[in-house]
Amino acid sequence: RFDRDKARVEWEANFAKYKEAHPDKAAEVERRFKGELADGVFDDLPTFVFGKDKALATRKFSEMCLNAVASKSPEMMGGSADLTGSNLSHIQKAGDFQKNTPEGRMIRFGVREHAMSAICNGMFAYGGVRPFCATFLQFAGYALGAMRCSALSKFGVIYIMTHDSIGLGEDGPTHQPIEMLESLRSMPNMNVCRAADANEMAACYQIALQSVGTPTTITATRGTVAPLEHSSREKAMKGGYAVITEEGEGAPDLVFIATGSEVGLCVEAAKALQLEHSIRTRVVSMPCQEIFLAQDEEYRRSVLPGNVPTLSVEASAEHGWHRFSHAQIGMKRFGASGPAAELFKKFGFTAENAVSKGKELVEFYKNHGSVPDLNARPTF
Repeated sequence: RFDRDKARVEWEANFAKYKEAHPDKAAEVERRFKGELADGVFDDLPTFVFGKDKALATRKFSEMCLNAVASKSPEMMGGSADLTGSNLSHIQKAGDFQKNTPEGRMIRFGVREHAMSAICNGMFAYGGVRPFCATFLQFAGYALGAMRCSALSKFGVIYIMTHDSIGLGEDGPTHQPIEMLESLRSMPNMNVCRAADANEMAACYQIALQSVGTPTTITATRGTVAPLEHSSREKAMKGGYAVITEEGEGAPDLVFIATGSEVGLCVEAAKALQLEHSIRTRVVSMPCQEIFLAQDEEYRRSVLPGNVPTLSVEASAEHGWHRFSHAQIGMKRFGASGPAAELFKKFGFTAENAVSKGKELVEFYKNHGSVPDLNARPTF
């Protein structure tokens, strides 16, 4: 019969000797098993400089952020479900974890999304390792049971899910996630992050690593996103913030709220509404609903007044946005196969449509009296 108490005493005695002989290595082992972050882990996260840095897909920004934190977090290891080149989820200069290369940090999971996520749960449960894994966002459906286990067990597994909307293009509706963002957002103890640029992606990785007891799904675009002049990693750490504020004094006439690739078109629409229609418009970027909802009421109201016409814009299902907005531009059906730009136009994800629907929303409440305050509801 195995004597657990005796085995623990013996192990701790051996570790005490090891600690005395190798204090630095022992301290590193203790840090990893306590789930503490390495010193300076966020120091190399990228900062996007508007007008200087090149616009890229957010999956490229994700790759930069992954490597920035992994270079200072040797406990990070993981891989992709046979989509490393598309997910951009490779740690530079890291070899494969194999029998003859146990120092490797990359795992070739194969086309086994559920097994991949379950393996990451096992790695986190064992301790000393911070696992991540990657696939297309739509394929999270295959991994959902294991992802739910991560949330239920308070395992801070990092899920990198690229090709996060109809914007992935010609692969068509079988690959285009519609309901998946809301499915994951509705899961208790799961952070779901959708960044609009490099600064927000840096915030997403910081959120993910700091959330040791909460798994985080970081989603990313296939295509290039518009550069944002006023994005902020610090503000994005609050889950949602005003990336464009309205001109003049007093409350805005209209609020756009968007995530990821749709933030840029809302910024363009807001400028047109102010210039051409004198509608003072605020644009709120919400990279992480869960983090935003964890902020105090005063901050949440300062970003989303609730009693100002608010229009959400996300190339995903409308469900879930009703708590934040009075009207939604979203997906009401499965997608289609075609170039991303054509699909965005077909389904209404353009600055021109946002201008049109924004004007309609403002006019609607002018004609129908007061605007319902979305914040005026009890909290039980």
